[in-house]
Amino acid sequence: MQHTADYLTFGQWRYLRTIGQLQPLSASADPEVLTLEPRLHKLLNFFIDHKELVVSREQILSGVWGEGLGSDESLTRAIAALRRALQDSRVEPTYIATLSKKGYCWLAPVAEVPLPPLTEESESQGSAAPLDLISTQKAIESWHSGKRVKLKRIRYIWFSTLVLLVCSLSFALLVSQMNDKAALPRYLQVTPVSALDGKEQTPLLSSDQSLLLFQHQLPNESDWRWVTQELPSMQFRYDEQRYQLLSQPHWLNSEQVIFRAQQQQDCVFWRKTIKRNFIAATPLFSCHQFIAAGQAVTTDGLYWLDLDPATGQTQLWLWQQDRSQRLLMQFPAQWRGISHLIVKGNKAYALAQMGYSYSSLLELNLTDLDWRVIKDFDFPANQLAWWGEHDLLVNKSAHQLQVLSLRTGNSRVFGEMTFNLADSSMWQQSLLAVYPAQAVTDLRQLQWQEQNSQIVTLPFAESNRSESLLLVHQDQSFFVSDRSGLPQLWRSQGQNTQQISQFKTYLAIQQLLWLEGKLLLLIDRQLFEFSTITGDLLPFTERLAGSEQFVVCDHRLYWTSRGNGGWTLNQLEQGKAEVLLKEMVNVQCGPHGSLVLLQQDSLDIKQWQQGQTTTLPVQINWRTTMAAAWTSTATGLYWLSGSGTVLHYYDWQNKNQQQWPLSMAAHALVSGDNALFVQQFRAQDTDIVWLHPEP
Repeated sequence: MQHTADYLTFGQWRYLRTIGQLQPLSASADPEVLTLEPRLHKLLNFFIDHKELVVSREQILSGVWGEGLGSDESLTRAIAALRRALQDSRVEPTYIATLSKKGYCWLAPVAEVPLPPLTEESESQGSAAPLDLISTQKAIESWHSGKRVKLKRIRYIWFSTLVLLVCSLSFALLVSQMNDKAALPRYLQVTPVSALDGKEQTPLLSSDQSLLLFQHQLPNESDWRWVTQELPSMQFRYDEQRYQLLSQPHWLNSEQVIFRAQQQQDCVFWRKTIKRNFIAATPLFSCHQFIAAGQAVTTDGLYWLDLDPATGQTQLWLWQQDRSQRLLMQFPAQWRGISHLIVKGNKAYALAQMGYSYSSLLELNLTDLDWRVIKDFDFPANQLAWWGEHDLLVNKSAHQLQVLSLRTGNSRVFGEMTFNLADSSMWQQSLLAVYPAQAVTDLRQLQWQEQNSQIVTLPFAESNRSESLLLVHQDQSFFVSDRSGLPQLWRSQGQNTQQISQFKTYLAIQQLLWLEGKLLLLIDRQLFEFSTITGDLLPFTERLAGSEQFVVCDHRLYWTSRGNGGWTLNQLEQGKAEVLLKEMVNVQCGPHGSLVLLQQDSLDIKQWQQGQTTTLPVQINWRTTMAAAWTSTATGLYWLSGSGTVLHYYDWQNKNQQQWPLSMAAHALVSGDNALFVQQFRAQDTDIVWLHPEP
């Protein structure tokens, strides 16, 4: 049944159908009105017109986008956005239910609300005007008149308050606190800027906002190239030069950009003319390490971060237009690395990765050549950009985008529409970003083929969502998947795979371990025992400050941690942490009850057993290798290199090393039950988008 009335009610909402406005059915004197963006408006109307019916994805795409238009990805995003607007849950839906392999169904009863009678004035102004347009206009005026009065009253109060605060000695402090508490813009509208096949990243606008520069990687290709898009005409131009890796670009002047790139394992800074015509990039100088977001351009020249090839420590350099280079400062050796450099005036800011899962915000004084930590993060921050004069955009591992005040250190978090964004930057209260930033991952088993003398991958746990953190114990395999919405724990036995947890909130599960017959989950530096019978989480240890990677070897728990005294290797002894060694940053199990260790200041792998340490003929750089990119089995040690495209093996017995190329890059290695597994990113399509604030 199609509803033709303007006013509808369902659940907790009153809905003005013709213009897509939602108003809570609350007792508030001034309930907030939400105006849906056009696509969500049309999608909601479609669901209401087909309430209590199961509609397929193809029907929705045809009815909302039009025949042959739209895509599964755009539909998935729109459904998620509409659920957020309605405050609905995918797991326990009130309005929109997902039916596996069938489509969707609208659940809530919809009722029509009688329209108020027309006045003589409205009838005399145009009897030919349709009834719904007249009533819609009256509804809009009715809904907003109260808000205008309220707004005038609020403005008057604020003006009076500010006048009084001028006379107070605490005026500056109060203004700072008010800024921190101010509501951030609500981003409910996502507008694609570019939609090329493949991956797009690092968007850079020209100062007049007429041209967009970004990186592009075609599907099934590994190289990157530059692309420009004329925003008025939406025309693209493609660069012929290809690179293995490309950094963020920066405007060197009105027509040229400077960037860092990797080709044939060589790191080089380049200058390239972008406007009018693409001109072949000119190499400027070499660098030691590719860092995607480790440079910034000022009137002084180019500041850039690099690694000391001898010690691995991060350094800050300055390159000037006369082609001179100068080392400015060097940072502590116990830090894993520094990235995301931004500069304003004589101050620079950067993200220091203290380990695999901790980070800090640094302030660098470019005049005195000194630095200080101004904010510690209990997560690996991976974005840094300006938000106004005194605030920064910081991202929590591609999830929560937040604004950090440099004056107070307080943070404000954006809504869910900013989740899974990368390369975010602000332009007049709007966000320019890459979506989605978080790729889908699959767990696959590696197997050696004798006839072809190569490594192949076999499906293990695959769905249309992400799988990670595999733990194999005897005939059971445990892993984490978000295929049912939130990340949940799953168990696989033979052909049977089932969800065994029912977590109601998002949990950042970092590791799965098996100790003393118990399944342990590492969540926010604390180990929990998971009951496979009741599904409950029970604390196993107190929160272990500074802890990083855990491993169970010969029924004993070991882990590395970073504290004020530096890095240490620890073990759990009678429920208490005991320090074994210093300057060790990662650990794996070795043969015959030994431990295999990564060091802070050396590439050489150490083997430790009963107090004796020996050096293995294996080198792994912990600063450029992910925490889970190495593992051990009963026969040898495995690790990844080349951005996850090369698998290495060291045999415990004969001391030989081998390596094999992987057809698809791997993110993590897992061993269990004499088998080797990898976590791989699925081919991903990313787009550059605008997020505009609600008016």
